Parts: sequence; C-alpha cells; structure tokens
Amino acid sequence: MSRKPKKNRLTYTSKTTSKQEILGLLSFKNSLEKDFYSTVTIRNSKVCCETNNLVIEINCSLGLLEMLYHLEQGTWGLQVFSDSVENKKTSLGERLQHIREINQTFIDIEELSIILKDCNIIIKKIAPESVEQELETILSVLAENYVYITKNLSSNPSEIFVPVYEEVSSKNHLSNLMGPTRLAENGYYSYWGLYFDLDDRAVIYDLKKKSIISGDLNLLNI
Repeated sequence: MSRKPKKNRLTYTSKTTSKQEILGLLSFKNSLEKDFYSTVTIRNSKVCCETNNLVIEINCSLGLLEMLYHLEQGTWGLQVFSDSVENKKTSLGERLQHIREINQTFIDIEELSIILKDCNIIIKKIAPESVEQELETILSVLAENYVYITKNLSSNPSEIFVPVYEEVSSKNHLSNLMGPTRLAENGYYSYWGLYFDLDDRAVIYDLKKKSIISGDLNLLNI
C-alpha cells in the first residue's frame, strides 16, 4: 500500500529573510490539474540560492504518444491566448504572475516534470521565466521530433531531459559551449538527453540534425 506524501508548506524568503508561506498555490495547483488532466505536486526548489523557486511534478495517466495526440487536438496542456504574435501568453504564465503579485516577490519554476505512463519529461530552468515561456514550444518541438526520438518508432525513451549541454575541456578547464548566460533562443532547442529502458547510459538527441549522438556523454545540470 502506497503512503500518502506529507503536506509541506511551500515558502519563500522575504526581504527580511524570514520564511513566508506562498499564497495562491492551491488555486494554481488546481488549474494545472485541470489543464493537464493530471495530479500535480509542487514543492520548493533545493537548488542553492533558488529556494523561492518551485519544482512542479505533473502526473498524467497518458502515454507519450497519447499525450502528443491530445496536445495536437488542443484537449490537453496550456491555454494560449494573445492579441498579437509578439504578445502571446499562456495560462501558466498568467497564473504565475498572479502568484508573484499577491506574494509581492519573484517566484519562478526551477523544474517542471511531466510523468507519463511510459516516459518522464524533465524541463529545467535556464533563465528567469524560461519554463513558463517555453513549455508550449518545447512540447510542440517534441511532437515534431517524435519519430526521430523514438528511433523511427522502434523504441520509446523512458526519460527526456530538456535541455542538456555540450561541453569542451582545454587545459584542464571544463566549460559549457552553451551556458545559461549565452543561451538566447536556442537554449532549449539544441540538445536533449534521452534514457532508454534497455540502456543505462544517457544519449544525446541533436535537435538540429534530428539524430541521436552515440558515445559517452554527460547530462549537465545548470
């Protein structure tokens, strides 16, 4: 029998450095569950200096292909609305902005995971507001690359990490070719990390070449 998770208060650090409970999260959580037909768990980030940020886990009873089908049909995922191409907004961004306003502090998403029946999708923050701004596009790009990511429909990845970074080393110094300060618009759309059930090693998917890169490659957390 599974145990019920403990209900922890989510907090942020105020200007006086005291811990304050984040207001408005129940409504935020309920809205996400409605959009994604899922059970949603939200907790504070444990990343150093980012404890005001949120880690969101969306548990959905769909498989990857089913999810992408409903995404295409507009029956699953974020609501998108805009009065112009330049002013496109999503329901996630609007709700987060409301959270910031009522708490009078900046609260961001550090990590968002979509836990499906056959695949986990883990999206990391790469810049302020990056997850809320890019989630819709990331899922659309996933749909466009589905055939290549699944090795021509022969193998479904068990985990997808968005993004990962290519690295080079010189004179014993390791540096990112694409660090968080140099990501621009391609930060999420160069390399993703993939795990397959029959292989313990991660592989890298090159979105520009639409191919899986073989070899010993590391997933980099930023």
